[in-house]
Amino acid sequence: MKKLLLSLIALLALGTAVRAQDYDITTGLRMGYGHHSAFTLEFSAQAFVNDINRVEVDLGLRLRNHFTKTDDGESYDVYLPIGPILTSAWQWHWFLAGGFGVYGGPALQLSLPAWHHFSMGAGGQVGLDYQFDAPFQVALDFRPIYNFFGPYKGFDPNVGLSFRYAF
Repeated sequence: MKKLLLSLIALLALGTAVRAQDYDITTGLRMGYGHHSAFTLEFSAQAFVNDINRVEVDLGLRLRNHFTKTDDGESYDVYLPIGPILTSAWQWHWFLAGGFGVYGGPALQLSLPAWHHFSMGAGGQVGLDYQFDAPFQVALDFRPIYNFFGPYKGFDPNVGLSFRYAF
């Protein structure tokens, strides 16, 4: 059992040493879904500040699902923009074997949820990413934020899927 555990630790360490220098910056899109039937579409950027710490900044729009009825009684969905959103997170990132990585850390969020209201929140972000051999990254994350005031005061969980170019 000890040999298996030591082998696993050595494999993870080797994976970390090999993958840690593959990229420093990623940019791309993050699509998320959260509370109040809100869909977010964000431009996302990440930059490593040292071997295990990076900063992520996401800027985008929160879109709300709105049902619209036509004159003949049929209904359809329309996503209407309900305001810009800016999120910043400090992340501890650990590279695992095979291009996988896990990360987590605190996050701050500023938004204009109804274009004329201001909202500010704090929370965190945890996730799993995969760095392909090509310069592309895909990530799945969970970002729970507690908004201190504004029309959406309270807990606002958000699950997101990101596609980024790494360089």
